[in-house]
Amino acid sequence: MKKVLIFGLTLLLLGSALFAEDAKVMPMRMGRIYLAPSFAFGSKIFDDGGSRTDVGAPEIMALNLGAALEFGAYNWITAAVQWAPGFNVWSDVEPPMPLPINFPPSPLNPSDFSTSSVRSLDKGDIIIGAKMQILGDAGPLKSDRFRLALGPGIKVPLRGPDYKEQLANAVAGDLVTPANFDYHVFGFGLRTYFDYIINEYFFIGLYNEFLYYPQKKDLAKAGYSEYFILNSLNNMFLGGAVLDGEVSYGYDLTFELEPSFSKMIVPGKVILNAGLPLTYKTTPGKSYEFSAKGVMADAALTQIKSLIEDGEQTHQLTLKPGASLFFIGWKVPFEFKLSYFAPLWGMNSGATHTVSLQIRMYFKI
Repeated sequence: MKKVLIFGLTLLLLGSALFAEDAKVMPMRMGRIYLAPSFAFGSKIFDDGGSRTDVGAPEIMALNLGAALEFGAYNWITAAVQWAPGFNVWSDVEPPMPLPINFPPSPLNPSDFSTSSVRSLDKGDIIIGAKMQILGDAGPLKSDRFRLALGPGIKVPLRGPDYKEQLANAVAGDLVTPANFDYHVFGFGLRTYFDYIINEYFFIGLYNEFLYYPQKKDLAKAGYSEYFILNSLNNMFLGGAVLDGEVSYGYDLTFELEPSFSKMIVPGKVILNAGLPLTYKTTPGKSYEFSAKGVMADAALTQIKSLIEDGEQTHQLTLKPGASLFFIGWKVPFEFKLSYFAPLWGMNSGATHTVSLQIRMYFKI
């Protein structure tokens, strides 16, 4: 079961920000469409002491396809819809991880485990928001040295895996999706962007994102392991107790520092952009609440609390070098950006590497 939990944690932390986090806004009536395939791979995690380890960490590979749309709704306001990370179109885990199908599972009894391989074909949730430049060349407050923008937004949950179906897959020996790729609960928050412009080629960007999740999620929808334990205990107590529960995710908090470079390398036709973002992300870990009814309610609560414990604070520090070529001379302008996400340090988090290609198409209405 521990490997299943680590697999889910690793996938949840694949979704580092894919898009440039600067304080620029789109010109009015101009927009761009993003398509962002990303390949993540790794066989290590960061443990609770901050050490990189392969203990309990299978080799994970996943291909994700994200997308976004940005549009200049006003001179200093950009509206945006972002689905990144998007949909996991393919994933693989080596070696295949057996999943428990009987309770309590015994490592000495192979019949208590399924020979299923796990996969993650889940999807991320959608962020809808706006970026408003308060200070800068387009904002109400003019400056040629600084840019400041605020980005309020909401996170719209999409439906996650059906874990009753996943348990049936495990029993049948079929592929199983063991964890949510995203939280799949409503959230809201604020992004803050601040740029210090050094000269026409260089600027330094500071970025902060805070997303808060006020909703609690049904325990049976939180993941394969939660559903398996809840379902198994309810069957074990044979009506003497009916267990239920909820999970809270709290918040996501992100800080980023990025030195950026931009230069037109072919006059009027091609612009080269490059950046080296250093990103820190933290979450408080999952928090569980349980309830039970029936004559054996107290015993059932004691049992489930011993099997499902609150998560620990997670930390992840990532370096994300990237460069792009912007073909402004084309009839339809396109930009192609290649990025590599390297995990530097973390605690209770995944240590996966990610290679991402962004294809951006610009349009005007």
